[in-house]
Amino acid sequence: MEVVSDRRQYSVLQYRQGKVREVADVVVAEYNLEILVNGKEFVILLCTPRSLENLVAGFLFSEGIIRGAEDLQALDIDVVQQQARVTLRGGNDLHLTACRPDVRKTVPTAGGKGHSTLDPSALETLAQRCNGHFTIKAARIPELMARFSNKSQLFLDTGGVHSCALSDGNQMLLFEDDIGRHNALDKVLGAAMMHGMSLKDKVILTSGRISTEILAKVARRGIPAIISRSAPTGAAIEQARALNMSLIGFARGRNFNVYTNFSCLDMD
Repeated sequence: MEVVSDRRQYSVLQYRQGKVREVADVVVAEYNLEILVNGKEFVILLCTPRSLENLVAGFLFSEGIIRGAEDLQALDIDVVQQQARVTLRGGNDLHLTACRPDVRKTVPTAGGKGHSTLDPSALETLAQRCNGHFTIKAARIPELMARFSNKSQLFLDTGGVHSCALSDGNQMLLFEDDIGRHNALDKVLGAAMMHGMSLKDKVILTSGRISTEILAKVARRGIPAIISRSAPTGAAIEQARALNMSLIGFARGRNFNVYTNFSCLDMD
């Protein structure tokens, strides 16, 4: 597959301490990716042009469109046309309907279109997937987040992307970045799905705000915990409580806040 650069270079006028100079600056690239499912336009994602297969697979996986890699008959990326062409096995597009009881389609604050949040009627069912038995040693969280924060070379070069990782509580197992926090998460979930990884005992690390649509993506896949450098919203906290999920935010330096499932923290 043809590769599209995830960086662009521009001449900028730089002002520093009263002095001006012209310098070359590196910024992150934006890429519009249209996803066609069974020949029909489904969604357009504004993303970073890297790990596009994982992004598409993860988006369909995290939104509940597919249950796993076995539902994908074909997934082809046309870089020039900026299209991802997906064929579901058997041509079945039942899950594409907007009347599924577990989702409501919304336009998220992070841009793009087509992300979904959880319908209240789905909370009881999903709470059984996120079993609330997750625990993590308190001392591990600052160590994990320190490694996580320095992992993205694209962020260090441009300052323009969000990062996401899948961890077992000790090590980072998968890592992705993207201009969108939703996309970074979808890339990680897509990679996990394509590799057949179990998610029930894992934790998501993210640089972005934990909102209800982020929580929904994680909850649908039965992942019991999220740790973020940033803040959760009030609605996300309420849903995490209902789902027995562990929500940890403002994990910066040696500090963090536990918002739900306080028993997740192992102080030994």
